[in-house]
Amino acid sequence: MHRITQPPEKFTRTVVAFAFVVATFAGCAKSPPVAAPPSIYASAEDVELNFRDRTFVLGDNNQIAEVRPLDWRQDRFLKLPFWFGVNILVPGVMAPKEGEFYVISEATLEKPLDTPGEWMIEAGSSLVKQETVFITTRTQYLSPGKILPTVVQYMGKREFKRADGKVVQIPVLREVSLPMKWTLGGRIPASYARYRT
Repeated sequence: MHRITQPPEKFTRTVVAFAFVVATFAGCAKSPPVAAPPSIYASAEDVELNFRDRTFVLGDNNQIAEVRPLDWRQDRFLKLPFWFGVNILVPGVMAPKEGEFYVISEATLEKPLDTPGEWMIEAGSSLVKQETVFITTRTQYLSPGKILPTVVQYMGKREFKRADGKVVQIPVLREVSLPMKWTLGGRIPASYARYRT
């Protein structure tokens, strides 16, 4: 009786291929899930707990907003991103996400909209200002002018029709905190919008 055998090189190729398939499946099964890096920014819970309808102090960092309630020590704060707008030109800056919290600064109240508590403002980076809808919840602005830094939540975009008939999408920010406490000494300059709470 004759036994049929494979040539040694063919047998070796078959064993290597089988081992590769087994290793591939074993590797796929054992791969741990990739965890997202922890955020450096305050959680939604921290923002709601510490800043909802409250004034706050803004730190001196011009890259990341360092914010703290009035009753915290001066060396304790939470971090939030500044609002740079939706058409960001600065490389490396992430586009804003709906529902996330930001601090607006260097913004100007332009005109009230038809709905009470809604204003059209100019907001964004120091280089590029964009029309933005600002919805106030407790602050009643009495005049146009600069806005003291405020913690806000990005609500997405709203459709507007311009005077020329063109339809545009404009970002919407909702007030979370009251305006920042003025800490620079003296009275708030006349260039800032007057308000009451």
